[in-house]
Amino acid sequence: MEGRSTDRRERFARNWKLLGIPSKSNFQENLLNSRILTEAITRLMDQFQSQTLPVIEDICYQLGKEDSNNLKSTLHIKKDTPRSCLEPIEMMCLLNGIDTDIMSEKNTTASLKIYECPFKDVLVGIVPNIVVCRNYFKGMAHAVNPEVSVMQPNKKCHEDDQCEFIIKVTR
Repeated sequence: MEGRSTDRRERFARNWKLLGIPSKSNFQENLLNSRILTEAITRLMDQFQSQTLPVIEDICYQLGKEDSNNLKSTLHIKKDTPRSCLEPIEMMCLLNGIDTDIMSEKNTTASLKIYECPFKDVLVGIVPNIVVCRNYFKGMAHAVNPEVSVMQPNKKCHEDDQCEFIIKVTR
C-alpha cells in the first residue's frame, strides 16, 4: 500500500512540474498574492477612486512600455513608423490567440483591428477594460515612438465588433 501512495505522490509532483509550477508553496503564494492585490485594488477603488485610477492608468502605461520594449528586441523593430508602433501590440494579441489585421498604412498613419478583447479578464469588476486597454496599448506604441498619438475609434467593450487602434505620427 505504501508503494502505491509513493507512486501517486511522485506522479503528482512530475505533473505539477510539467505545468511549470515549481512547488505547491510557490503556487499558493502566487494565488494568495493575486487575491490580496485584487482585494486591495478593489478597496482602493471603492474608497479613493479619483486618486487610485490615475495610478492604475500609469501602471498600465508603464507595463505596456516595458512589454513593448521586450517585444521590440524579439521582433527586431528598428524603425519608428506608425506600423512599427502596432507590431508589438499585434504580437501581444497573437501570443494570446487573438486575431488581428493591420488595415491601412500611410506615411504618418496606420491602423490595427483586434477581434477579441485581450483584457476581458483583467481586473474584472474593479477597473473598466477600457482603462487597462487604452493605457497599456498607448504605452506599447510610445515605447516604439513617443511622438505618436493613439486613437481608438472602435471598442469591443463598447459593443463594437472589434477594437481599432489608429497610430498617427505627430512630429
